[in-house]
Amino acid sequence: MKFLHTADWHIGKIVNEFSMLEDQIHVLHQLVDKIKELEVDALIMAGDLYDRAIPPKEAVVLATELFNRLIKEAGIPVLVIAGNHDSNERLEYGSELLASSDLFIEGTVKESVRKVTIKGVNFYLLPFADHVTIRHVLENEEIRDLQDAVREQVKTIINEMDTDEVNVLIAHGYVVNGGKDSLEESESERPLSIGTAEYVDVDVFEAFDYVALGHLHKAQKVKYDKVRYSGSPLKYSKSEVNHKKQHLLVDLEKDRLRVDFIETEPLRNMKTMRGHFKDIMQGESDDYVFFELEDTHYVMDAMNQLRRRYPYAMGLEYVAQKETEQAGTIDKQRAIEKKNMVELFEEFYSEYKDTPLDDERRAVVNGIWEDVQKEEDI
Repeated sequence: MKFLHTADWHIGKIVNEFSMLEDQIHVLHQLVDKIKELEVDALIMAGDLYDRAIPPKEAVVLATELFNRLIKEAGIPVLVIAGNHDSNERLEYGSELLASSDLFIEGTVKESVRKVTIKGVNFYLLPFADHVTIRHVLENEEIRDLQDAVREQVKTIINEMDTDEVNVLIAHGYVVNGGKDSLEESESERPLSIGTAEYVDVDVFEAFDYVALGHLHKAQKVKYDKVRYSGSPLKYSKSEVNHKKQHLLVDLEKDRLRVDFIETEPLRNMKTMRGHFKDIMQGESDDYVFFELEDTHYVMDAMNQLRRRYPYAMGLEYVAQKETEQAGTIDKQRAIEKKNMVELFEEFYSEYKDTPLDDERRAVVNGIWEDVQKEEDI
């Protein structure tokens, strides 16, 4: 079985006021053309098909075009789950009817995880939902966070799964190897949870032969070769400029796995340029560019001037000034750490009241601070 693992298309995304739709049309139709050249049995889209719950009509048109081409021209089944950017119910509209055309879209969480079997390989579709929704669906009050929720969902799969067969899980979220530091994130990824843990330990998925993940925009594995993020097909933030965007071509049999990387060829690259304004203005580019100016003084109307030579300029910052400000902040922090509480209060009083602390008030503050220290000693 060979399949393409993709994720995080974010169709309709806008980055720094620039619509990425033209770039998405280019790179995603390019993907279909590539699939037609390869012997591929299926395509996985592991969540965040769209960039927002109610996508613009142009985004829906592009998704429809791509699915039509994949099924009618390339002749392969397509498996799609909802990510945290998608609307679960909207994405699932018409899914039962579409399944008869080999377009399998799973948007909402159900008591039993959907299984699709293609050429003897079982694909389990696990759309993203918050732990409260999953707790309600599974009627399990012991679910307190996403780790608990996904563990319980996986248990329902394993209870019915034939481990002698090839089993693939399609999921969307933060899967970690012991902690958040095991992953490389980017600025364009939206947090999955507020107030509870949003991470799932990779060992929850040990029973599967391959785990196709979405959510993180850099292609990376999590502990095992069989647990992977494909990453997004395009760069969607400054933090992604050094990513190598790709799709994963997975060749899978029982106890045998090979993953090849198919790099995307964007219409425009996204990059950073660092230097002095006058030097940067000597060049030009049609790429998306974030500028890091080393000038020590602000340049009048800098962005409009840059866009005459760099029409897709996305942003700029004055790094020399930022570094100076950061150094000043560090110096202030060190100075604060050397002062005692009474000295700090004296500075605060002087700044707030615009008058120095007199001897009488200083004596009162000293007395209060001494009393506090005595209570702490007790």
